[in-house]
Amino acid sequence: MSRRRPRAVVAVAPGVVFVEGPVSNWVVLAEEDGVALVDAGYPADAGLVLDTIRYAGHDPADLRRVYVTHGHVDHIGGLPAILEAHPGVTVLAHADEVEAVRGPERDQATLGDIGGRIAAPRVLGWAARAVRSGGLDPVTVPPARAFTARDFDERAIAPLPAPGHTLGSTAYLLPAADALVTGDAVVTHHDVQPRLWSPRPRMIPALFTADTATAVESAAALPLPGIVLPGHGPAVHRVGDRWVPIGH
Repeated sequence: MSRRRPRAVVAVAPGVVFVEGPVSNWVVLAEEDGVALVDAGYPADAGLVLDTIRYAGHDPADLRRVYVTHGHVDHIGGLPAILEAHPGVTVLAHADEVEAVRGPERDQATLGDIGGRIAAPRVLGWAARAVRSGGLDPVTVPPARAFTARDFDERAIAPLPAPGHTLGSTAYLLPAADALVTGDAVVTHHDVQPRLWSPRPRMIPALFTADTATAVESAAALPLPGIVLPGHGPAVHRVGDRWVPIGH
């Protein structure tokens, strides 16, 4: 049992459990042949990810695949330990993102990139949590491969390209749930942003993004259904012209 605790675990639709983790998020999906994940948190989250699979009513031994939104450590860091325990799991990412997922080299903001902003209390608090979570670990996921259209045949999930945050950033549409898993292409809140900001779909702070102009274009092109499941911040659902957090 992991000592880490999620901020929220929410069943947003049948077979779809959203986990707002300690610092970043993931999703547990019931699929036809077992269970799947979208992303897997930081290295320190591996045990918690497996706990949330159990919470969702599944046996971690039934984990079949992980769909990766992008290759940053806060979204793939749990994979090495998960794959060590369950070596048959398939790890899928956009072709432009596979090398970043395999690592250890990847285009990701460093403490040096943050520079003087580290002195801001919100930024310092986030950085400390990220480091404690294994954010500086040299994560590698050698089995990762590029997904193809066949990987989504007869599945209730579809990839949507969302480049900009990283070269191969990908969102995943869950049509039956009227939900979109956005990774960091769209977030609802980030720890470096003011706490008083109401959760809603928004851009992640630019310092975390490789190509801001492309990221803005990608975010504008994404269809936002009734439910948004972000890489950071709470899940939200649309109520009239407002976005309301789920499970808070």
